[in-house]
Amino acid sequence: QSCSWREAQKRQANPISVRLPIAALTMQTLSILPLILCCCIALDHSLGAEFGHLGCFVDTATRDINGLDGWSTIGPYSVTWSSGGTVELSNMTVQLCSEICAYGNFRYFGLQHSSFCFCGNSYGRHGSAADSDCNMACAGNSAQICGSFGRNSVYRQVYNRPDSKYFALADRDYANLTSTSGPFYRTEQPVRSLTECVYRCDADCQAVLFHLDACHLLRFAVLPHELKTVAGKFAIRV
Repeated sequence: QSCSWREAQKRQANPISVRLPIAALTMQTLSILPLILCCCIALDHSLGAEFGHLGCFVDTATRDINGLDGWSTIGPYSVTWSSGGTVELSNMTVQLCSEICAYGNFRYFGLQHSSFCFCGNSYGRHGSAADSDCNMACAGNSAQICGSFGRNSVYRQVYNRPDSKYFALADRDYANLTSTSGPFYRTEQPVRSLTECVYRCDADCQAVLFHLDACHLLRFAVLPHELKTVAGKFAIRV
């Protein structure tokens, strides 16, 4: 079975048309075209991403989708710890949760108890639940389902990046980040240019900060506060 993917809106970034190809030595302007692919789940779109519903899944106090552990903010949104690494909003919708998680380039998001949004790169460790278990309307859209008590409506994010080798200069987003699985960035130097810096950004790298001869390679498209005093150019995958 096949379906077409609609072109997603771009993530918030400075309104410039310059993109930086990894393999090239000079910057060039490219037009990003809509991408048509095959899929087996129904897709919708939001800011910078497509998403598809995966089903209803069990959640516990040991959170199933826990990518926001250690975060204080994601984009312009505050992360609360009263319910464990989540964004809680009175106007929560499926699209809004997708947009929130797109700031961190997370692969999955889950909605729970009408107003809670969880982001992460894995899901399902507590098992699946009957679709009927997810039966609470979203706080911001009564026509949508946003999980239930102890149940997540889980979606998969698919970023609309036809060629992920390209980067765009972007406004800076900062977050208080901690991790038990290694640092959120690494620094390589000497690096001669921004182009060389993005060339070094591998599959686990979503953004770079280049200043003088230092190239900071970031796991997420946000900057840790420890780099707040570092000047230079910030570029994210598009």
